[in-house]
Amino acid sequence: SIHLCPAFRCVALCSSSVQVMCYLQQHTTKMYIVTSSYLVRATLALVALALVVPKSLHFWLVLVAVSGHVCRAVVKSRVFSTPCEPVLLEHGKATPCPSSSSSQGAKVCSADSKVHSYEDPLRWSLLPSKGINRTHEVHMQDTDTAAVKICIMARPTHDTDCDTSGAYPSSWHFQGRSRKWEARIQLRFKQLPKNPLFVGLEMEGYKRMPLLVRRAESALVAAARKLLGPVYRSHGDDPSKADAAEVEPPCVSVPLYACDQMIASDVGEEPDITYSLQGLGALRAGGFATFREHVNATLDDVSTDKVYTFCIWSVSNLIDLLRWEIGLPLGPQMDSNRFVPEPVVTVAMYELAKDKTADASSEARHLLSLKRYFVQFSYWNTSSPPALKILQKVIGRSCQPALEEPAAGAEVVRQATFVKQFVEYYLSPCMSR
Repeated sequence: SIHLCPAFRCVALCSSSVQVMCYLQQHTTKMYIVTSSYLVRATLALVALALVVPKSLHFWLVLVAVSGHVCRAVVKSRVFSTPCEPVLLEHGKATPCPSSSSSQGAKVCSADSKVHSYEDPLRWSLLPSKGINRTHEVHMQDTDTAAVKICIMARPTHDTDCDTSGAYPSSWHFQGRSRKWEARIQLRFKQLPKNPLFVGLEMEGYKRMPLLVRRAESALVAAARKLLGPVYRSHGDDPSKADAAEVEPPCVSVPLYACDQMIASDVGEEPDITYSLQGLGALRAGGFATFREHVNATLDDVSTDKVYTFCIWSVSNLIDLLRWEIGLPLGPQMDSNRFVPEPVVTVAMYELAKDKTADASSEARHLLSLKRYFVQFSYWNTSSPPALKILQKVIGRSCQPALEEPAAGAEVVRQATFVKQFVEYYLSPCMSR
């Protein structure tokens, strides 16, 4: 009957799921992440295979007999574990959270044991690069212009169940907030800026955007202007038509007062960027005009004896780093690769010198020769990784061993078939948790 009737095959496969549910009720006391929805996804995937794969009595009898035992083994070995201590992610390492409280706020930790094995697809690297970093890690770097410390926190928008459960680092920070990620940049100037400071995104290469993408981008830039103030956007110059003139790379930049929070501290009294910064410094949400005046006044009196902390999060409603999508809130989301020539983007904080050759009435172009960088780091997503040669060009060949992982992932994605992607989507939550 299993061989002849697809309905019987579906019933037999569903019975395996019932066996797993009974096993969970009898042999477990607490579930941390996995819920019945994962088993439903796995069952639907098996049912789909039952309807697609050629009928084979031996194949389906073996599948029905073994599926329950395999699911039980996976659930028992990978999903359930004894609770462990909360963790504090500091300088890229997981260490136990101190039990003492602090006036600066809650620490970047979570009581859920799954925080230890949390992984997301976002990668980033300071420039010049010393290695590839992950989210919720703090990394420092000294350059000729500034001493920099950076932490990027992100909620798992690519995994709704993990986001809901709070089983990821910094979940305490994102609960009750709409932001998808937050970048914290702390620096001490070694060379004082003499020109206006900007923070922006720089893209590698040049690509002419289709008309539809240009219109969508115009809507995004208009929305960004309402959030951040003045926005400079350039699609870059076509190198084939530039002759000997300097080409401007594709970029988008805003004045430094477009950040969401700024804290100026004496050396040694700067806040820990792995802690809550609530109540410290000035917030743009308290009034844009007041915040702009405060930032400009602070930067007019900038000093090498001060440490400046900048936080950025409002633009996360437009740019989803973990899903690698761009779009308006509650609107259609588009693949970020449609807006960038290469799937790797560099974030930069720089001062822009005046272009003596430019027309005084025109908007200043953000040419590389006019920039002096204080902060630079590149980011990309392993779900849509750039080519190895592009990463080597952007972050340097010294990171060759670490670059093999995204390159291999890209090859798997290119060779994957529709059936394989379908099965991985429905089964991966159950298998990975």
